[in-house]
Amino acid sequence: MKSEKSHSQKSQREFGGCVELIPTPPNYIEFIDARRVWAFAICHLTHLALQENPHRASGKTSPPDQFFLFFTTGQVVLRGWRLELLMDPLITGRIARVHAEKHLGTLMIQEAWVAEIHVLLRDSSILQSDNLEQRIEDHP
Repeated sequence: MKSEKSHSQKSQREFGGCVELIPTPPNYIEFIDARRVWAFAICHLTHLALQENPHRASGKTSPPDQFFLFFTTGQVVLRGWRLELLMDPLITGRIARVHAEKHLGTLMIQEAWVAEIHVLLRDSSILQSDNLEQRIEDHP
């Protein structure tokens, strides 16, 4: 019979079996700003680009980074600080939600900070209230 000490040491080690299960990655990424919540299917993310924000004002309070996420249905533009920290989590599908926070508040200095979210849809007519109301009425 094994002692409890050896059993507890064994249970504390990292994975050592034949199959390792991980939490299911999200199917969508939510982008939350002051006006809306958008959700795009992660599988529709075709490519992304990180660059300096060309619209940055000369002051220190303007976001220096700009991150483009290209989905098959539209584009999402994030502006903020340290956005390069989002690259790996985006590529590996670990991001479920992105909030735009105008003020730093309780965010950690070692984390990415998204100040602005802009969504550009390929078909922006779906957001026009007349079209939306007509589609709702036409639906059986």
